[in-house]
Amino acid sequence: MDRDSVVVFLDSSVLISCGRRESTRFRALAREARQRDSVFRISPQVYAEVTGDSDTDAYSTGNAPVEEAIQEGWLKVTESPSYSDPSISNVMDQARNFIASATDRSVDIVEKADTETVGLALETLVDGTADRVVVVTNDVPLGEAAVSLLAQHGVDDDQIRWLTGGELADELAEDFVPEFD
Repeated sequence: MDRDSVVVFLDSSVLISCGRRESTRFRALAREARQRDSVFRISPQVYAEVTGDSDTDAYSTGNAPVEEAIQEGWLKVTESPSYSDPSISNVMDQARNFIASATDRSVDIVEKADTETVGLALETLVDGTADRVVVVTNDVPLGEAAVSLLAQHGVDDDQIRWLTGGELADELAEDFVPEFD
């Protein structure tokens, strides 16, 4: 099994804020991945959100910025979380409720990408793929849900970290407006 010390998951809020491939923000993401000697990860739902393509069997076929990043090797789409593991499906349900409560929305309209990211973060730690996980999102309720809920599932504080895009790379802080602030 390949093991990484730290796995970084990006949320669609960060990718969308980057805009075009040539933008300073998008180049900053690529630089951060290289400097960390890491391949940033996105969930299948995040991929669908940022590309508008729900066909998860056809990654890297277009020229959207995310697809170019995948082709360049600093970004990859993960597998969906294992819904057969009760702790993973449980944390995803908890994330949906947490985010709905924090945003005063119905659980039915909480983005699947958000709950999937929390599930993947827990799965990555539970299955030993990584020692630590970083969730990079400008979505405050998602970041808070990841840190709070993973701790409830036995994850140590030093194993999970939430960063905004601007905390990951200074260029992403320019004109930053957090979601649901």
